[in-house]
Amino acid sequence: MSQAKASLKSELLRIIKFSLVGGANTALDYLVFLACFYWLSFPILLANFFAFCVAVCLSFYLNSRFTFADMSSGGNAGKLAKFFLVACTAFVAATVAVVYLSAFMPVYLAKIASIVVSLALNYGLSRLLVFKST
Repeated sequence: MSQAKASLKSELLRIIKFSLVGGANTALDYLVFLACFYWLSFPILLANFFAFCVAVCLSFYLNSRFTFADMSSGGNAGKLAKFFLVACTAFVAATVAVVYLSAFMPVYLAKIASIVVSLALNYGLSRLLVFKST
C-alpha cells in the first residue's frame, strides 16, 4: 500500500473513532443538559455549561487514549490545556447557537443543532492543534 493510501486509511479510521467518541460525548452532553434544564430547572446557560464540563472531561480522556493514540507523545498537560481551549471555542460557538436558535425552535432541537457546530469545530481544531503529528 502506498504511503498516501496508508495515510488516508489512518485518517479515515481516526475520523471514525472521533465520531464514536463524539457520539458518546454528545449523548452524555445532551442527557446532562436535559437533566439540568428540565429536571433541575437550571437556566439554559448554566445547564449548557455543566453539560459541557462533564462531556469535555470524558472527551479528552477518550480522544487521547482511543482516537489520537497513534499520534500521542509528550506530556499530557500541554495537550490538556490546548484541548481545553479547543473545547472552550466549540463551547462558545455551541452556546451562541443554542441560545440564538432557542428563540426560533424548541430548546431540545436548538441543542441538537448546536451539537453539530461543536463537533465540527472540535474535530478540526483537535486534529490541527492538539493531537497533530509530530
